[in-house]
Amino acid sequence: MNGENISQVNVAAYYLAQKGYTYDKLCWMLAERHLLVQRDPKYNHGDRIREKAAEIFFSGATYDILCYLISEIDIMMKLGKT
Repeated sequence: MNGENISQVNVAAYYLAQKGYTYDKLCWMLAERHLLVQRDPKYNHGDRIREKAAEIFFSGATYDILCYLISEIDIMMKLGKT
């Protein structure tokens, strides 16, 4: 990722954080994106998402980190780099 993309991710993460989603919701959002990017055949199955979201939840990542990771995946998908 170049400097411009990192700036885009930072801005997107800031705006995502401003939306005030719960920590649980961010874990769910990140789980959905992880499974989609990994091309998991069950990326849209609730049980698989729940399992991945629980892994993320118990990883102890901070709220800001979750926002950053979600934004990073979104930008990469938008740029076609996933």
